Amino acid sequence: MSDIAIQLLSVGKSFRRFQHPAWRVLDALGWPVPQKHYDIFTALRDITFDVHRGERVALIGRNGAGKSTLLRVISSQMYPEAGEVIVKGTVQALMELGTGFHPDFTGIENIRSALAYQGVSPQKLYSTIEEIIEFAELDTFINRPVREYSSGMYARLAFAVATTISPEILIIDEILGTGDAYFVGKCIQRMKVLTSNGCTILFVSHDLSSVQLLCDRGIWIDRGRIREDGDLLSVSKSYLASVREDEEFRVRSRSMQLSRSQVEFLSLQQGQTVLLHLIGILGSPPDLPLAIAEIRFGIGELHLGTLAPKGNDGDGRLIRDSGLMNWRGPENIHGRSCWLFGNFGGRYGHAPFQIGLHSSANDKAWVEIDYHCDFSAPVALERFDHNEKTYIRLCEFLRNGKEGWLSVRAEWPISHFVSVPEPKPEPKEDQRTITEDERYGTNEVRITMFAFQDQSCMRRHTLITGEPAEALINFEAERAVCDPVAVIAIYRTDGSCAMQLISKRNGISIGEVFGAGRLRVKFEPLLLGPGDYLVSVAFFHELNLSSRLEPQAYDLHDRCYALKVLPPPGVGVEIGIVNQPVIWERLQ
Repeated sequence: MSDIAIQLLSVGKSFRRFQHPAWRVLDALGWPVPQKHYDIFTALRDITFDVHRGERVALIGRNGAGKSTLLRVISSQMYPEAGEVIVKGTVQALMELGTGFHPDFTGIENIRSALAYQGVSPQKLYSTIEEIIEFAELDTFINRPVREYSSGMYARLAFAVATTISPEILIIDEILGTGDAYFVGKCIQRMKVLTSNGCTILFVSHDLSSVQLLCDRGIWIDRGRIREDGDLLSVSKSYLASVREDEEFRVRSRSMQLSRSQVEFLSLQQGQTVLLHLIGILGSPPDLPLAIAEIRFGIGELHLGTLAPKGNDGDGRLIRDSGLMNWRGPENIHGRSCWLFGNFGGRYGHAPFQIGLHSSANDKAWVEIDYHCDFSAPVALERFDHNEKTYIRLCEFLRNGKEGWLSVRAEWPISHFVSVPEPKPEPKEDQRTITEDERYGTNEVRITMFAFQDQSCMRRHTLITGEPAEALINFEAERAVCDPVAVIAIYRTDGSCAMQLISKRNGISIGEVFGAGRLRVKFEPLLLGPGDYLVSVAFFHELNLSSRLEPQAYDLHDRCYALKVLPPPGVGVEIGIVNQPVIWERLQ
């Protein structure tokens, strides 16, 4: 007999998104709806994977990635349009709050109806109800209507009912995210017991710490496709790296005043790409627009390209987006074909363009623009500085009482736009190379080495609990940074945090750092119990000890270092995760 519980073969699912509810009603009644009144959203694309019996699999991904749709297809709440879904076993699905219970029934009445639906015999009904009540811990609320429950109380009742009768396949979609930490811990333990008895679990949650406590395997869903499938730690690290990259794009888009797709396009361009824009000096574009006939650019004496309505020469383009940018045209103005920059309703209020300056010449870059002088308000030309993450003014378009066509020229040192890749540090002895996916931060302070030492100052990947040890952090600061916060976080292989050392929490002020430096953290002795661990090390800008949000990092190496802690010599019994020293006293 096959041990596969769930098998998906090239599964696909899409939805029609109608422009008006009336078209949806007509479609539901079987009337043909013209395609111009709806578009097609593909939620799942070619999804293929197997889940074996007893596996605990986490589906992770951003909102809208297709996770919930996938769970509904697996639980037969909807059917795929392509591919095949094979499910072997009874399925218990906790998909969302508000389903399964009648809001006007009390908690105890909903329990009875749910158990009757599941076929619980009258002989077992009383004991099963008592078990559910004890697990849910709702006290007197168990006799109140469910509509009076908070989302967390509802989650308690729904989970207790769903797991009291052991299902063969349990599907949970974010419902535990509304519970408190105590109850989530109880749920994790119950699900581990279920899987030990052969239950298969598909778990969706944005709380990766809960996911890592329960699941061994992760499947990352991104835009309806499987992005990665494998060991949960590796998949979650890749996913978090993607989330950080999305945040980087969001911040860059905001500072560049571009859409995300435009920033992505610029990032893919080869060579040295410069972003410039026209902006109204008084805060808004001119009501009488500025006419641009031609944009020329180059380096030193070298002319590299031209932007013009009649055609482009070289690597450059206008960035146009209706509703966001304030370009219009081309139109014929005073005998020349022109683009117009004016008050055309663009949200960002500017007119951006990019140019490619591919040259190794050590000279100044320049841009020259032909314009007509009859515009109503002063306009400036600015260049985006990637280091400062803001626009730098280059020149202004002035009328000076003149009429007709004029030219303006701006220059800047080539070093101001050339992006020199940071040299990779040479690997040091006993130090593995950290990939860019495993680290992130603003890089004003960079960690150059991290290692553990035993009591004889020897570099070690294995330490002995109860003995003195040290952790060493070498760092470099490219400019003076005031009082960064150093952190060493030690995780168990299931993802739970075993120990977190925070310089600020220990009352240590690192002070101003600049250039190369070193920190030593002494364990006198090491109280961490025997086991395998993964270690993160970081410098943060600041750290609010009362907040659960991760602060901004100068440099963070995310679970990059392996550590094995051994028991003291001659000790064979299990001594636990903490080797806590105590004083035993016999009292008379």
